[in-house]
Amino acid sequence: MKKNTWHYLDLLTKNSNPVNSQPEILVGQYIVPNFVSNSIAIKLTDNEFILVSPGEPLIDAWPEEWRSDKTHMHIIMPNSFHYMGVKAWQEAFPQHTLYASQHAIARLIKKGVAKNKNDIVALESKQPPLPEHYSFLFPPGHRASDVWLKKYNENDNSSIWITCDSFLNYERMSNQPFARAMQKLLGAAPGLKMSQVVKWLILDNKNAFKQWVLKQLEEDRPATLIPSHGEVRHDPELPTKIHNLILDRL
Repeated sequence: MKKNTWHYLDLLTKNSNPVNSQPEILVGQYIVPNFVSNSIAIKLTDNEFILVSPGEPLIDAWPEEWRSDKTHMHIIMPNSFHYMGVKAWQEAFPQHTLYASQHAIARLIKKGVAKNKNDIVALESKQPPLPEHYSFLFPPGHRASDVWLKKYNENDNSSIWITCDSFLNYERMSNQPFARAMQKLLGAAPGLKMSQVVKWLILDNKNAFKQWVLKQLEEDRPATLIPSHGEVRHDPELPTKIHNLILDRL
């Protein structure tokens, strides 16, 4: 995926089926720090968007036709570590609302994202407007308090998962020596992975997360994964592959 620009999800997954298209989803990729990261935008109207894990390098690439003083950004921080680009997007789009999970808010305030808890909306209590078939998921057992998004596709009884740090999908090892060494040490690349960082540092209840995600796989049957790091993965066998990955790692 070309960096520092926005791509329609349908083009990334080579989806040409209008019955099962996702014209509202855009994905942008950027590097921070030394690792490939993703921002996801969901278009509600020409003047209203949901923005997940915003990356500062992607501001300049935002389409001009969607820039105005009326544009409202619902900025979602999908855990307490994904905040680095938030201030830049707040400045670029003064009409905005910040969201995070309830347990992530305290750390985000300590990091200077907001002054007090009233400046960040807890997604468990109030959520931004979502298109039809969208919902939030709150995986248990996460010290970092992850939030995921799901879109259910009724046409083929599958789902799109927009996750955070639980899964990685780097197409290759990094060219940066430090990043490459870390990927190798932590088992984080190439392909669909669950890093040792998640297993030992991010999860504080591995069994709770394991049981939850295995059940969620059966219910959602995700065919497309948009992780916070790495490439978008579209694969009809994705539920089986994530299932096996969970059993192997946890």
